[in-house]
Amino acid sequence: MAKRKSSLGKPLAFVAAVLGLAAVVMLFLPAIGIKDTDTTYTGLQITFGYKESLLGFEYTVFDFSFMNLLTYILAVVGIVFSVLSAMGKGSKFASFIAAAAFAVAGVFFFLSVSYTMPNEDASKIISAFGGNIKDALTLAYGAIIGGVAALLAALCNLCKIVLK
Repeated sequence: MAKRKSSLGKPLAFVAAVLGLAAVVMLFLPAIGIKDTDTTYTGLQITFGYKESLLGFEYTVFDFSFMNLLTYILAVVGIVFSVLSAMGKGSKFASFIAAAAFAVAGVFFFLSVSYTMPNEDASKIISAFGGNIKDALTLAYGAIIGGVAALLAALCNLCKIVLK
């Protein structure tokens, strides 16, 4: 009996690429917020650093965070390998790399608060009083949607591997 080839491979890879693109777009939406306030910071701000000014004095809120940048880099790698897989290049290997990249990116989205690099001086002042500045931060909807989209993209790529 001949094994029938599934026709879901290309559509699943395309859906994975679209979900990965949605995860990358979450860079521009609120990724973290301060508990019990309406203050939020986008993925762009917590990744590349952010400065605010108060009464003409400029201060750093967040420093550059490589781990938050790695989250988005892995999502882009997942998109590239999903597109390669959809085009028929790399077969199962491309799908496997895409699935792994999306899975790690999905987990990293949920760790955005712990990967955030708050201002060192503010952290020292708060820690002198026995607190941790990261305890005041919480995940916002951008990081949650990005994490779910990346994990769904990983699942699509894994299904493509299994159904082939």
